[in-house]
Formats: sequence, C-alpha cells, structure tokens
Amino acid sequence: MSKPFTVQHAETLSIATLVIGVVIFTVGLLDLLNVRFAEVGTWGYWLVGIGAVLLLIGLIWLITYRLNVKKFNKMMEEKSKANFVRKIDDVEYLAWRLPLKFEERLSAKKKELGIK
Repeated sequence: MSKPFTVQHAETLSIATLVIGVVIFTVGLLDLLNVRFAEVGTWGYWLVGIGAVLLLIGLIWLITYRLNVKKFNKMMEEKSKANFVRKIDDVEYLAWRLPLKFEERLSAKKKELGIK
C-alpha cells in the first residue's frame, strides 16, 4: 500500500519548507532594515510574515518527523518479545505515520520475533 507523497518524503519536504521560509524571512527582514539587494516594494512586511509562517511549519514538521523516527528506532531495538508485544500498538502507529520503509522494518521485526 502506498502512502501519500507528503508522508513518503516528509523529511525532504520539511527541510525544503524550512529553507524557503528562512530565505523569504531574510529577504523581507533585509527590506525592512533598508538593506536592499532586491527591490520588493512594500511587500517587506508580508515577506517577513509569510517567511515566519513557513519557517515555523518546516521546523515543527522536521522536529516531529525526527522525534517519530527516534521513537520508532528505540522501540525496534527491543529484544524481548513480551516487551515488544506490549508496545506493538505504538510501534504500528509510528510505522503508519512514517514512510513505507518503516512499515517494512516492522514487518521484518514481527517475522523475526514470530508475531502475526
């Protein structure tokens, strides 16, 4: 089963959103400070606002992705079948929220531990 493009490429898209937000924010801020390398007219305030929003979205998206990957990897390191079965709902939810390769890793771990 394929996943949405935004889930499959979450890390790349979040970094791109973050970088674009930083660039737009910087251009707007430089315009407001009268350091003009590009003429943006009266759009300086708008660029600062849009850049700040994109920067925050990209940052939050990247942080949540990285935290989910970190949690998933920590749960996958579990050696005990009993402990893994107790946490199986959380692991499956994280695999569902992450790209397809994480579901494949979960399937391999279940097969290794003999879990259906």
